[in-house]
Amino acid sequence: METHDSQRTRDADIVIVGGGAGGLELAVRLAKAGHKNVLLIDRDTSHVWKPRLHEIAAGLGRRQVDELGYAGLAEQWGFRFECGTLEGVDPEQRQITLAAIPGREDDSTAEVPARVRGYRQLVLALGGVTPDMGVEGVLEHACLLDSPEDAERIAERFSRGLLANHVAMETAPTGDSGASATQDVAQEAGGKGSAQESPGRPYQVVIVGSGATGVELAAYLHEARGRHDAPAPKDSRVEITILEATETFMPGVSEELREAIHQRLEAQGINIELSRQVAKVSPGSVEISEGDESVTREADLVVWAAGRVGPAIVEEIEGLASNKKRQWKVTPGLQCLEQEAIFALGDCACIDEAPLPPTAQVASEQAEFLAEELPRRQQGEAAQVFEFKDRGTLLSLARAGSVGELGGKLSGKLSHAQGNDGHEDLQVRGRFARAAYQGLQRQHQFLLLGPLKGSAEVVSDVLRHAMGPRLKVH
Repeated sequence: METHDSQRTRDADIVIVGGGAGGLELAVRLAKAGHKNVLLIDRDTSHVWKPRLHEIAAGLGRRQVDELGYAGLAEQWGFRFECGTLEGVDPEQRQITLAAIPGREDDSTAEVPARVRGYRQLVLALGGVTPDMGVEGVLEHACLLDSPEDAERIAERFSRGLLANHVAMETAPTGDSGASATQDVAQEAGGKGSAQESPGRPYQVVIVGSGATGVELAAYLHEARGRHDAPAPKDSRVEITILEATETFMPGVSEELREAIHQRLEAQGINIELSRQVAKVSPGSVEISEGDESVTREADLVVWAAGRVGPAIVEEIEGLASNKKRQWKVTPGLQCLEQEAIFALGDCACIDEAPLPPTAQVASEQAEFLAEELPRRQQGEAAQVFEFKDRGTLLSLARAGSVGELGGKLSGKLSHAQGNDGHEDLQVRGRFARAAYQGLQRQHQFLLLGPLKGSAEVVSDVLRHAMGPRLKVH
């Protein structure tokens, strides 16, 4: 029995925690449908579509990847937004606790105390993070790519490292003393975990994991090597290596698509090594296990892009069942087990009967489903089942082009037109792949901004100078 609704002034009919592709789209869809008593909570004040983080890591600014402020969207559509970090969930009282925000020591910024917010229905859309897999040194010496801040950190490390490498090569001919003088510059530029640059040696980038994130990041870093502090591409010697622990490059995609991507990366000069289990990350190097022995290789910048798990808060909240990958267990209707008022979507949720890939596409479809399901459940109607409609996989490899395969109705129609049976995924490349790649985020933009602002954003996007095709879905 609900007893809290009349007792608190800051309650909301529906509280959504997490403003990623799923949470933000859900808030907008509900508000558009007339459900205005919706509260969206996120620890950041703006939204960046996560599949574009690799572009920020390659040097683009947040505005160039269409950063959107939550407060502005809330005002436009009529839901509420509040900045905060989830600290606890009390299913019995139907309330959540948001952690206190400490003030900064260097100024008079006030501390924001912990807050309690009540709900009638709660949706957890916190996304996922990259696990360190228990490998020593990952958190201390490698870069992750889970947030815009992570992406900006990679861009700075990469840019400064290239400059240090360039300076080392430039001064090398002056003799040992000149080369030695650049060592401190290189160490400072690379930051914690960088190797000291050797004159004449390429700047070494190692990306651990051959999933979509690692693959696209490799392609964009290769293209971006002359867009930073170093003077020009020809002077910015970079060697990029992708290390995959298994025997299969890009596990989870078709053999044909895997081969197409592999060929394009190799044509760019990107090294791909399989069956390479990283055992340790140290300042300036990675240690790779080879049976009973290990091999150490130089690495000025290490990006750890291996795997996906839910956020740490999953293990800290009692009363909500979770799995070993730190995901809340949900029913086929995305309801947390034994919790009629709590739902979860995206990377932080898992349907045991049918696990889904950790992609923005899945979160977006689940948001569309819950936008209709939550009001139905409030009316006492029977639970419906979420069905994922896979639209395929599309990747952008910077100047190497876009490539992927489409599924669903579009694939069927095009395959039929080509004389195929229409049941297989359709391989797409070139301009058609680029158009499909762009169209997927256009849908996201139009939903969040509406037809008028969405169209204006498209025009603005076209006029911006950027590195190749920049829009994608995984």
